[in-house]
Amino acid sequence: MHLIFFSLLFLSYCQEPTVFKASDKVSYIIKDRIKRPGDLLFFTEGLTFIADDMLLESTGLYGDSEIHYIDNVFDTQNIELKYRQPIGKDYFGEGCSKIKNKNGKDEIYMLTWKERKAFLLNSNLQLVQELEIPSEIQEGWGMTSYRNNEGDDMLLISDGTNRLYHVDPNDFKVKKTVSVRLENGNDLNKLNELEIIGDGSLLANIYETPFIAQIDPHDGKLIDILDFTALIQDVESVKGKGYTDPMFNKVLNGIAYRQGNLILSGKQWPYFYQIDLQSQQQS
Repeated sequence: MHLIFFSLLFLSYCQEPTVFKASDKVSYIIKDRIKRPGDLLFFTEGLTFIADDMLLESTGLYGDSEIHYIDNVFDTQNIELKYRQPIGKDYFGEGCSKIKNKNGKDEIYMLTWKERKAFLLNSNLQLVQELEIPSEIQEGWGMTSYRNNEGDDMLLISDGTNRLYHVDPNDFKVKKTVSVRLENGNDLNKLNELEIIGDGSLLANIYETPFIAQIDPHDGKLIDILDFTALIQDVESVKGKGYTDPMFNKVLNGIAYRQGNLILSGKQWPYFYQIDLQSQQQS
């Protein structure tokens, strides 16, 4: 039965794509399965587009944490890593994001997990400044950015709880905190990697689950919970091929969005998945 399912999933890339139900409101298709360059696997923590065909990725684990670019993402012959920058064996890397400062220059931010440090980097991923994570934030987990009503870029940070912190990059202080709760009033904890998508809503990985929460980042209202079990099943289908440690197969982590392109990945996954979200037809 499982063999038939995975065979059909593979054929979907060559024929009519399989439509998967993410929730009562949303379905999706897997548009493409993008193999990582050089078969290199990373403990993905942060993922974001910085150009139409280039991703910024930050990675974790002590001794292996780094930040780098992945160029030519949609060109399987020329996809490559650029500017690999280790952050040191004493740091466990976490989320990352890019903003434009008030002078119009690109700035890269990267969090660490328990070390209470964040790094401000230039566009070549060289260290500009070491920052203290604000005391309100328990640990460094996920990070993304958005533009406020005044046209200034702001950072949005998660810490593994149900809270989202709006941080001003000019002084790296928390300006606003919102909490995310389920319909029954319980906290929606383990919010991890973050990404703002085209309608202004936030996608957030729920750590150690196949689920991604869709949230209004400004008031914390939960819009939907999306189920991406099919991606985990696809990753598990390559077990035994030397690609990934089985313990990480189920850890969905890494969301990138730009101009309609949605990329999802996971910890030490061999692929990036290009996803097309669609409104679920109501019968």
